[in-house]
Amino acid sequence: MNFLNNLTPALNYTIFDVVFNLLLAFLLGFLVSAVYRLTNRHRALSQSFILTLIILSMVVALVMMVIGNSIARAFSLVGALSIIRFRTVVKDNRDIAYVFFALAAGMAAGIGNHQIAIFGVGTILLVLIVLDFVQFGIIRRGIYLLRFQIIPTDTDDSSFEEVFKKLLATYSRLSVKTVKMGQFVEHSYLVKLKRSISDQQLISELSALEGMERVILLSEESESEL
Repeated sequence: MNFLNNLTPALNYTIFDVVFNLLLAFLLGFLVSAVYRLTNRHRALSQSFILTLIILSMVVALVMMVIGNSIARAFSLVGALSIIRFRTVVKDNRDIAYVFFALAAGMAAGIGNHQIAIFGVGTILLVLIVLDFVQFGIIRRGIYLLRFQIIPTDTDDSSFEEVFKKLLATYSRLSVKTVKMGQFVEHSYLVKLKRSISDQQLISELSALEGMERVILLSEESESEL
């Protein structure tokens, strides 16, 4: 019996402690979501995911207070949460990192270690803002994968090479193949735009060429079709 009592110790949190820890978790989760919005301002963001970061931080803080130092409660909680299935597809690895960030913030607030919660989260947020400001990790800007389909002619290459020389700083051919039973030739190029040239301008001028069927420009940075 003494062994069982040691596994389920009484909670030592006052009402003030519970409320303060939850409010701190809310504040930390709010800051995490705000920095997430700031560092992902060029993407289409989901309001559901942003709110989830705040809710997750508060819920984890509450869970940590419920568990306390009890091994029995920890195993019981794992069993209860095992019935939950998360089927949301995470499109960006950074989203996973922010989820763990919100979890850690909630855990630090929930166990009452306010110093680690405030200064630890604050330091990481500051680092994230600095990395976003200096655009760390973006090695080659303005590099695109260009694909287009054109009706094959004797002057196939010359028809679009004039546009390339006018709008592109560099370009290199990756592949050439026939599509649609030989009706069109598909070209793939790795290109870099000139500084004053926009991606829409390149698409517009290529699309205006005679025999051009389809123009696709893939950004190496966003990995999405423009």
